[in-house]
Amino acid sequence: MEKRQIRHEHAIIAAESKRRMDRLRLLPMDLPAITVNNSSSIKGKASFVRRLAIGFVILAILGLLYVPAYHSAQSPFLSLSDTQSSVESPGSSHLIASIAVANQEARVAIRSTWANKYNLDNLYNSTVKIVFLLGQSDNDTLNNLIVEENSQYNDIIQERFFDTYNNLTLKSVMMLKWVTSNCDKAKYIMKTDDDMFVNVPLLLQTLHSKTQPEILLGSLICNARPILDPKNKWQYTPKYMYAEKTYPNYLSGTGYVMSMNVALKLYQAALITPLLHLEDVYITGLCARRAKIRPVNHPGFSYIPRKIDPCVLRNAITTHKVNASNMYVIWVKISDTNVSCSNRTRRDRKTVTLSRNGRNAGYYVFKRKTISKCV
Repeated sequence: MEKRQIRHEHAIIAAESKRRMDRLRLLPMDLPAITVNNSSSIKGKASFVRRLAIGFVILAILGLLYVPAYHSAQSPFLSLSDTQSSVESPGSSHLIASIAVANQEARVAIRSTWANKYNLDNLYNSTVKIVFLLGQSDNDTLNNLIVEENSQYNDIIQERFFDTYNNLTLKSVMMLKWVTSNCDKAKYIMKTDDDMFVNVPLLLQTLHSKTQPEILLGSLICNARPILDPKNKWQYTPKYMYAEKTYPNYLSGTGYVMSMNVALKLYQAALITPLLHLEDVYITGLCARRAKIRPVNHPGFSYIPRKIDPCVLRNAITTHKVNASNMYVIWVKISDTNVSCSNRTRRDRKTVTLSRNGRNAGYYVFKRKTISKCV
């Protein structure tokens, strides 16, 4: 009877440990490496109770850290001013959300180029609204500067979680929550990074031509496999977080656009889908699959750097890896009406070839052997 009780207690301990491990998926920290020690010098009489107690203390602390981050994705939205939103809901047909880390230089460059206020108010007839989504920094000075910046531009949405790489998924869920709560008149939402140049006129033209009731467009990535190497700091995905051999087809997180009905379905799916730190895989792959939404490739979206050529850029919706200074260069080139592209190439003829199949440490990678056709 006593042995059965001991086994029962061990079962309870194992179950509790699993539940606590499930809570670790969202922490803003480097994913742990697994270290195996085969040394025969470890004595079998080491204190099991003491190690177990230490393990539970660590798990309890991590669990307490997890709670605020998890509830941040589900709680009513709180912006910088602790109201529902410090940014007015656009009475418009289109909305673009620019996801940015706390990078003021990039935000200034975006506001001065493809998201400049004159074009938003006049050329696009106030049908486009740009907002920047941020978490919080552990630097109070930086947090105060963001408050001042928002008081000037009124275009920053911020929520209470640390703005780290492993929390990018939280930021995208926050985006879905904010737009579905505050932008009922908008038709589309686009998520993009702060190192992307967005060709807004071409984006609007593309969306106006769409007749499908549900849209989820971007640069499609297929047959990507989870990286199981714990030495890969950013992309390591242990099997307890994702057990399947390949990710579902998903869109590059550098930039994707969806209709508002899709945004609502993805948000509802996110509330019941276990979180994964790879935000594009999570939002446009896992949540889209649960919501029965199919991500679709569009050649205007790309995660590869493009040649800074006006005739190339005018036919691209997104251009990746654009720093603040190049934002201005591209803006000048693409706005130059003296350049005619009628007799010039309309495609990017760069010799570097990349594939929409697979992922490695560089996140978006050079072409390797294709498993199957990406459709």
